Amino acid sequence: MNKKKSIIITLVILAVVVVALGVWACTRTSQPQAAAVKTTALEKTNLQRTVSTNGTVESTYVEQVSNMTGIPVWDIDVSVGEWVEKGDRLCRLYDEKSDTWERVEATTSGTVTAISAQNGAPANGVLFTIEDTNSLRVVTNIKEADVGTVQPGMKVTIKTDATGDKEYTGTVQSIAPTAVKQSSASGTGATAAASSGNQNPEFETRVRIDSDISGLLIGMKARLNIIVEERNGVYSVPFDVLTTGANNESCVLVAADPKDGVYTVKEVPVTTGTETDFAIEISGDQLTEGMQIITDIDKVKAGDSVTLQQANNNSTAQANTAQGDTNAQ
Repeated sequence: MNKKKSIIITLVILAVVVVALGVWACTRTSQPQAAAVKTTALEKTNLQRTVSTNGTVESTYVEQVSNMTGIPVWDIDVSVGEWVEKGDRLCRLYDEKSDTWERVEATTSGTVTAISAQNGAPANGVLFTIEDTNSLRVVTNIKEADVGTVQPGMKVTIKTDATGDKEYTGTVQSIAPTAVKQSSASGTGATAAASSGNQNPEFETRVRIDSDISGLLIGMKARLNIIVEERNGVYSVPFDVLTTGANNESCVLVAADPKDGVYTVKEVPVTTGTETDFAIEISGDQLTEGMQIITDIDKVKAGDSVTLQQANNNSTAQANTAQGDTNAQ
């Protein structure tokens, strides 16, 4: 009898244990698992909003030497690429009827960049082009959508294919008050007013080159970034990490209050500022450098528990805030 009673007690205890384990297991499985999220460490950066365009390197001074006498050119004294001083003889003209000679002289100092004169041909128009190759600028056309943003005095960075990664600096010097003709939109140096049929108005803009011009040649194609706004030492994040809070304000989601590797998602309100193609400036009283901004915001909401996803180098994923030039641009 005692043996039977002992067996019953043992079975009851086992049943209680099994039920307890079952309840514990159900409770454990019913608890939501902490999602692994990607984050970026909030850092202060420098943001630039720019307008990008293409242009052509030109001389700041071009002189065309002309002669309209119709007297034949007898001989040419210079060649393309040669430096001449003002007053130097460029060629002679010989009038056979009067047996007289006439000098055609350089009207300025510079480099001969084009020769239209031909021996034996009558002088009737532009014979030589002289340019100052030591004083260069870039001439570009700014689209109508951007012309209200670009102003004289703005800083410009300049690159060319021929000079590789070398970056030149310049300043916007002038913007034409009228649009170039449609037929001239792809060129640089046209200043005629736009026709009424121009569907894509562009405005000729001249950029002075402020840095050393070594490597640049007249006629080179250049890529320009005109800095229309610059913000230094500000917090910035990628556009797609911004969300809207309960009060319809802009927010970021932050992984906060870590405990045993598990974080709590918190909603932090921010004020937005300067925008580039890739990033946007944010500010707010609750922002601190190094805080973990959640980048895959579609996976979580405020109050969720999360872990930080590991990067390839086995450290917490911290995506650098994208920043750079915008092709208003």
